[in-house]
Amino acid sequence: MFKNLRTPVLAASLMLCSAGAMASGVDIAINGGAESGDFMGWDTFDNGGTVEITTDNPSGGVYAIELNGSGGPFNPVAKNANIGIGVITPGAEVTVSFDIRGSASAGGVFFAEIFSELAGGGVSQAEILGGGPLFPDADSSVWTSYSFTTTVGPDVSGGISIQFAAICGAVPGCVSNYFVDNLVVKTAAPIPVPAAVWLLGSAIGLLGLRKRAA
Repeated sequence: MFKNLRTPVLAASLMLCSAGAMASGVDIAINGGAESGDFMGWDTFDNGGTVEITTDNPSGGVYAIELNGSGGPFNPVAKNANIGIGVITPGAEVTVSFDIRGSASAGGVFFAEIFSELAGGGVSQAEILGGGPLFPDADSSVWTSYSFTTTVGPDVSGGISIQFAAICGAVPGCVSNYFVDNLVVKTAAPIPVPAAVWLLGSAIGLLGLRKRAA
């Protein structure tokens, strides 16, 4: 009895290994912790405020990104731009994780967004992560970790972009000063074709052995 069960179990195990490989995550963020010491992989827009690389209390490593839109109307932006081209597929599930700290008052807010980019410009989908402003720990020195899982749009020929914005309106005394670190963007990694073929062939072969033994 156990002899008859052994081969199907081995075949099933191989197929589970294949599924596990497909489900493993690949980080497609570029320089997500700013550990290059510059904005490699990022597009930045001061928009009246400032976007800087800082060594002031990073969440990990040596550097973090600081966005200061205080005294607005300002909305400085840092965008990990056009990542995953040729890797991420339309409708794929992605998990976006990052750490932020900072302070806001008198109408200051902080947003994180994901854009599904078109080759040559434009987007097929835009989403505010969390559905609205994010509010880290009230102590501006304490880092808060966020993680969001979502699906990308129907066209990602230009990859995807993760954007952070510290926004102040035209309100006297407005403060929006935030720090971003440890951006990780994970998407399911397809198993390499040669490995998939090998696994499938092995499973078929094992099933064939069982048939002959019977």
